[in-house]
Amino acid sequence: MSETRTEHSEKSSEGFRLMPTDVASRLLHEIAEPRPVGDTVKAAITRAANAMNQFLPKERRVSYGRAEDIWRREARRIDAAEMDAIRSAHEHRNRTLREELRAAAALADRLERLAAQAIPSTDLAALDEVVSTARQAKRTARALRDLAAAERRGL
Repeated sequence: MSETRTEHSEKSSEGFRLMPTDVASRLLHEIAEPRPVGDTVKAAITRAANAMNQFLPKERRVSYGRAEDIWRREARRIDAAEMDAIRSAHEHRNRTLREELRAAAALADRLERLAAQAIPSTDLAALDEVVSTARQAKRTARALRDLAAAERRGL
Protein backbone atom coordinates (compact mmCIF):
# COMPACT_ATOMS: atom_id res chain seq x y z
CA MET A 1 0.00 0.00 0.00
CA SER A 2 1.36 3.43 -0.87
CA GLU A 3 1.27 6.14 1.71
CA THR A 4 -0.10 9.52 0.61
CA ARG A 5 1.77 12.51 1.96
CA THR A 6 0.17 15.87 2.35
CA GLU A 7 1.67 19.28 2.88
CA HIS A 8 -0.72 20.10 5.69
CA SER A 9 -0.02 19.35 9.31
CA GLU A 10 -2.19 16.80 11.07
CA LYS A 11 -2.38 19.08 14.11
CA SER A 12 -5.52 21.17 14.28
CA SER A 13 -3.58 23.94 16.02
CA GLU A 14 -1.55 24.40 12.84
CA GLY A 15 -4.58 24.84 10.60
CA PHE A 16 -5.23 27.62 8.13
CA ARG A 17 -5.01 31.08 9.65
CA LEU A 18 -5.49 34.46 8.00
CA MET A 19 -2.54 36.77 8.37
CA PRO A 20 -3.14 40.42 9.30
CA THR A 21 -2.13 41.47 5.79
CA ASP A 22 -4.80 39.16 4.33
CA VAL A 23 -7.47 40.53 6.65
CA ALA A 24 -6.43 44.13 5.96
CA SER A 25 -6.48 43.54 2.20
CA ARG A 26 -9.91 41.95 2.31
CA LEU A 27 -11.30 44.78 4.42
CA LEU A 28 -9.82 47.40 2.07
CA HIS A 29 -11.47 45.67 -0.89
CA GLU A 30 -14.82 45.78 0.93
CA ILE A 31 -14.36 49.42 1.92
CA ALA A 32 -14.01 50.32 -1.77
CA GLU A 33 -17.36 48.68 -2.57
CA PRO A 34 -19.76 49.25 -4.20
CA ARG A 35 -17.67 49.98 -7.24
CA PRO A 36 -19.38 51.87 -10.05
CA VAL A 37 -19.39 50.51 -13.58
CA GLY A 38 -16.08 51.29 -15.29
CA ASP A 39 -14.30 51.86 -11.98
CA THR A 40 -10.55 51.33 -12.07
CA VAL A 41 -8.52 49.53 -9.44
CA LYS A 42 -6.58 52.75 -8.88
CA ALA A 43 -9.81 54.62 -8.11
CA ALA A 44 -10.93 51.85 -5.74
CA ILE A 45 -7.60 51.89 -3.88
CA THR A 46 -7.75 55.68 -3.64
CA ARG A 47 -11.32 55.49 -2.28
CA ALA A 48 -10.27 52.89 0.31
CA ALA A 49 -7.19 54.91 1.32
CA ASN A 50 -9.30 58.06 1.75
CA ALA A 51 -11.80 56.16 3.90
CA MET A 52 -8.97 54.74 5.98
CA ASN A 53 -7.32 58.16 6.37
CA GLN A 54 -10.48 59.57 7.96
CA PHE A 55 -9.60 57.50 11.03
CA LEU A 56 -5.89 58.34 11.18
CA PRO A 57 -4.22 61.49 12.50
CA LYS A 58 -2.78 63.78 9.81
CA GLU A 59 0.80 62.75 10.55
CA ARG A 60 -0.04 59.03 10.18
CA ARG A 61 -2.09 59.18 6.94
CA VAL A 62 -1.33 56.43 4.44
CA SER A 63 -0.19 57.22 0.92
CA TYR A 64 -1.67 55.68 -2.19
CA GLY A 65 1.43 53.45 -2.46
CA ARG A 66 1.01 52.10 1.07
CA ALA A 67 -2.69 51.48 0.49
CA GLU A 68 -1.84 49.70 -2.77
CA ASP A 69 0.67 47.47 -0.98
CA ILE A 70 -2.00 46.49 1.56
CA TRP A 71 -4.61 46.05 -1.20
CA ARG A 72 -2.35 43.70 -3.17
CA ARG A 73 -1.13 41.86 -0.04
CA GLU A 74 2.42 43.04 -0.66
CA ALA A 75 2.77 44.80 2.70
CA ARG A 76 5.15 42.98 5.01
CA ARG A 77 3.37 44.16 8.12
CA ILE A 78 0.36 46.18 9.19
CA ASP A 79 0.76 48.70 12.00
CA ALA A 80 -1.81 48.55 14.78
CA ALA A 81 -2.94 52.11 13.98
CA GLU A 82 -3.40 51.15 10.32
CA MET A 83 -5.40 48.06 11.21
CA ASP A 84 -7.56 50.05 13.63
CA ALA A 85 -8.20 52.65 10.92
CA ILE A 86 -9.08 49.94 8.39
CA ARG A 87 -11.50 48.28 10.82
CA SER A 88 -13.06 51.63 11.72
CA ALA A 89 -13.50 52.56 8.05
CA HIS A 90 -15.02 49.13 7.37
CA GLU A 91 -17.45 49.45 10.28
CA HIS A 92 -18.36 52.98 9.15
CA ARG A 93 -19.07 51.64 5.64
CA ASN A 94 -21.26 48.84 7.03
CA ARG A 95 -23.14 51.24 9.31
CA THR A 96 -23.76 53.59 6.36
CA LEU A 97 -25.02 50.71 4.21
CA ARG A 98 -27.38 49.54 6.95
CA GLU A 99 -28.78 53.08 7.29
CA GLU A 100 -29.26 53.33 3.52
CA LEU A 101 -31.04 49.97 3.44
CA ARG A 102 -33.35 51.03 6.26
CA ALA A 103 -34.09 54.27 4.41
CA ALA A 104 -34.83 52.35 1.20
CA ALA A 105 -37.24 50.04 3.01
CA ALA A 106 -38.97 52.98 4.70
CA LEU A 107 -39.25 54.76 1.35
CA ALA A 108 -40.81 51.67 -0.22
CA ASP A 109 -43.36 51.52 2.63
CA ARG A 110 -44.22 55.21 2.18
CA LEU A 111 -44.52 54.75 -1.58
CA GLU A 112 -46.99 51.91 -1.08
CA ARG A 113 -49.09 53.93 1.38
CA LEU A 114 -49.08 57.05 -0.82
CA ALA A 115 -50.00 55.05 -3.88
CA ALA A 116 -52.94 53.51 -2.08
CA GLN A 117 -54.13 56.98 -1.06
CA ALA A 118 -53.43 58.82 -4.32
CA ILE A 119 -54.72 56.42 -6.94
CA PRO A 120 -58.51 56.15 -7.14
CA SER A 121 -59.82 52.73 -6.28
CA THR A 122 -61.45 52.60 -9.72
CA ASP A 123 -58.05 52.48 -11.48
CA LEU A 124 -57.11 49.00 -10.31
CA ALA A 125 -54.42 48.47 -12.97
CA ALA A 126 -52.46 51.57 -11.91
CA LEU A 127 -52.90 50.77 -8.23
CA ASP A 128 -51.74 47.19 -8.77
CA GLU A 129 -48.67 48.35 -10.69
CA VAL A 130 -47.61 50.86 -8.03
CA VAL A 131 -48.22 48.42 -5.18
CA SER A 132 -46.29 45.73 -7.06
CA THR A 133 -43.38 48.14 -7.62
CA ALA A 134 -43.37 49.14 -3.96
CA ARG A 135 -43.35 45.50 -2.87
CA GLN A 136 -40.47 44.75 -5.23
CA ALA A 137 -38.56 47.68 -3.75
CA LYS A 138 -39.13 46.23 -0.26
CA ARG A 139 -37.97 42.78 -1.41
CA THR A 140 -34.87 44.33 -2.92
CA ALA A 141 -34.12 46.24 0.29
CA ARG A 142 -34.55 43.04 2.33
CA ALA A 143 -32.30 41.09 -0.06
CA LEU A 144 -29.61 43.77 0.18
CA ARG A 145 -29.90 43.77 3.98
CA ASP A 146 -29.55 39.97 4.05
CA LEU A 147 -26.56 40.14 1.70
CA ALA A 148 -24.87 42.72 3.93
CA ALA A 149 -25.53 40.54 7.00
CA ALA A 150 -24.08 37.48 5.23
CA GLU A 151 -21.01 39.50 4.25
CA ARG A 152 -20.48 40.57 7.87
CA ARG A 153 -20.78 36.96 9.08
CA GLY A 154 -18.30 35.80 6.43
CA LEU A 155 -15.45 37.78 7.89
